[in-house]
Amino acid sequence: LQRGVDNVVQAAIDKGQKFDCKAGCIYCCSARVEALEPEIFQITRELKKLPPENLAELTERLRKHGVIAKGLAIQDYHLSCPFLIENLCSIYSIRPAVCRKAHSYDVEKCRVPASEIPESLEIALKSEALMKGTAQAYSQASLPASGHELGQAVLLALTDETAETRWYSGEHVFNDAR
Repeated sequence: LQRGVDNVVQAAIDKGQKFDCKAGCIYCCSARVEALEPEIFQITRELKKLPPENLAELTERLRKHGVIAKGLAIQDYHLSCPFLIENLCSIYSIRPAVCRKAHSYDVEKCRVPASEIPESLEIALKSEALMKGTAQAYSQASLPASGHELGQAVLLALTDETAETRWYSGEHVFNDAR
């Protein structure tokens, strides 16, 4: 999924599309990010490789984020991503597909909350198709694959050692992370 979305974005760049997004631009990083279970577990596996003190710090940041995020409607969600550190994504190489497809032709429009972001319809549609197709494939394999708020879901996966195993047995483990 992630490679597919990256390929869609790269194909647009190869055709000459230029985006206004740059490292340190974090306007979209206060929107609610929904990730699929496989993405959540991939991120969690990588985070577990962090030194214990860094993982403990991140876990506490995720707990604080979760207290605020729990139950917020999408339109009311204006929280900095708990994975932002000094205005950079700390999970950039393993970020979810929804983050990978995010782009803007005009960052000035991104500064205005709730404005319409000028983006490539081709990238948006192809990426969404990949995301929906991936979710359907997991569903056909009797594995839950729906969107969950990233911070709350990763916190659950980090703190519940049985989460991934239970998911592989078909259990919906992230029902509270919506």
